[in-house]
Amino acid sequence: MDPQADSDEEFIVLSTSDYTESASHTRNVESFIKPFGFLPSLLRGSFKSSGTSEAYTRKYSEAKPGRDAAERLVNNYYSSYHITGGFGGSGGEGHTQGGDGGTGQGPTVYFGQPQERESSAFRTIRRGDVKLVGKEVVVGRLSRGLGVRRIHHAEIRGDAGTVTVAMYQGDGAEEEWRKDVAKYESIWDPRIMQVYGLVSTKGLYAMVFHDELIPYAQFLRHFQHSPILRTYIFGYCLIIKTTECHEATNYIDNVIGPSTETSVWVRPSTGQLCLDLVHGGPEPSPILPHLTDSASRIFPLENVTLDAPDSEDILISSFSDDQYHELCSWYPIARRHWFQIATEHAIGPGIFWPDSQNGTCVRITEPLQILLDKELNWDNYGNVHDELLPNSWIRYDSHQTNTLQLELRLPFSAHGITKAWLAQANCIFAELEETAHVEDYVCIYTVEFTLGIADERDIPEGYLFVCPPDDFCTGTEPHVNLHQWPACPAYWSLDPSGADRLSTEDAKILGFPAIHIETRMDGYSWDCSVYEGLRRFHEGKGFDPDSREVARKLGYPFYEVLNDRMLFPARKVENLWGYCERNDPGFCQSLRHYL
Repeated sequence: MDPQADSDEEFIVLSTSDYTESASHTRNVESFIKPFGFLPSLLRGSFKSSGTSEAYTRKYSEAKPGRDAAERLVNNYYSSYHITGGFGGSGGEGHTQGGDGGTGQGPTVYFGQPQERESSAFRTIRRGDVKLVGKEVVVGRLSRGLGVRRIHHAEIRGDAGTVTVAMYQGDGAEEEWRKDVAKYESIWDPRIMQVYGLVSTKGLYAMVFHDELIPYAQFLRHFQHSPILRTYIFGYCLIIKTTECHEATNYIDNVIGPSTETSVWVRPSTGQLCLDLVHGGPEPSPILPHLTDSASRIFPLENVTLDAPDSEDILISSFSDDQYHELCSWYPIARRHWFQIATEHAIGPGIFWPDSQNGTCVRITEPLQILLDKELNWDNYGNVHDELLPNSWIRYDSHQTNTLQLELRLPFSAHGITKAWLAQANCIFAELEETAHVEDYVCIYTVEFTLGIADERDIPEGYLFVCPPDDFCTGTEPHVNLHQWPACPAYWSLDPSGADRLSTEDAKILGFPAIHIETRMDGYSWDCSVYEGLRRFHEGKGFDPDSREVARKLGYPFYEVLNDRMLFPARKVENLWGYCERNDPGFCQSLRHYL
């Protein structure tokens, strides 16, 4: 083995020399071109010929097409080569003086280390070759300066298809453009917008992306004419396909850090989601939910052409009834809501109509005749030590109750009540002759009761006693499935047996803090387009949407309209999970949160 095989100083020498036979011209060109297939390996080693010389000799023929073709191949394949000019024969005293001259030697080509030079990962495109088409897609302010980033669709002279152009103009445009180009130079992934080329002129800079791309929200609005297609696109693209976006986000975080702000775009031709490494504009990107286990049952329909006249019929025939109901029951197709209601009110699964402006709520349907499939237990989130007494009450030492947080959760979602509502919502609307407020109706599927200590001050020596979960059952027909706080859910006592209860007033005088309780409802609502899509879907399956035929076929529980409806206090809560923040005494007093 040649000890210099890996030396960076080695190079290849290719030269041309005279031959007399014209037939040898073709063979010379072929032997000249053949080594270029191994150029990547030549960067680190040398190429030895099979002959006695380490150089290939070539003839310059009278007609030069072969040599020109070879030189073009070299120029196009790799730019790091050096050519030294030829010189005359050895007929005189030197290279510049002599007689007749002998055999001439042509140019010598040296292949070695590539020359240092600045290169771009993207081609440069003349501004005049880019033709903007249509109106502006979106515009947003640059993060620095007063410049803007405008997104347009465009066509490039000589290339088929539509591309997407992000133009930077104004104060700070060049700096922002270069910063964003650097991001895309370090990222290459099919789930991320891919740069086709760059435009750089005085005062205007642009990145040209492959494909026609539009913001996700605009893509969704394109299907307003078909609520079924819109629901499918909303569900499939945003839920099924977002697993790819989550993977792409993780990839971006690993390469250029988690601080990058992205926006979601769509390739309309394929429905493929992709991310822009720069926020797309003033329209917020949709929240990307994580894929649920049930989502795997909604299969992609690759044979659906979204703009085809029969695409809606294909979707209806491809989905089972239960699959479409499940698709509609996912967030964000279903909008989630949390409500705080008065603690003295009995609550359970059903359909409610909250009036946020007036702070009230009304039950629309009778309580569903379903039972919980598990035993009720308090969840002790503060991990406070407790003792279960023979009468099923729970005792806490007062000095440990500063962090007490108990929650009794009644989940009814396992009974499929959300899908049951979607299967017969239009039937209920027909009975109520309701069309104006259907978007405000909320399907409640979880009820939660929470107990805690109102403040964390020093608590006198004593005991806190909390009732067993079974005390929340009303036990009265026909509302056996309703639950509410009992008359005495908890109390303070100085007696370890709890026989001597302290009244609220006495406990306050002795320095015990107030006991804070709350009742929360968790549910979903849908906009009118989803309900219209359900009507068309059921009709397409051959059912009467104003009947309970679908619910009966699928074995769903029935919703029945409640005739004797009454208002009760309720407040919509915007914070996560709907907990009372305890910073508004008036709010707590109106809902009777203090014992």
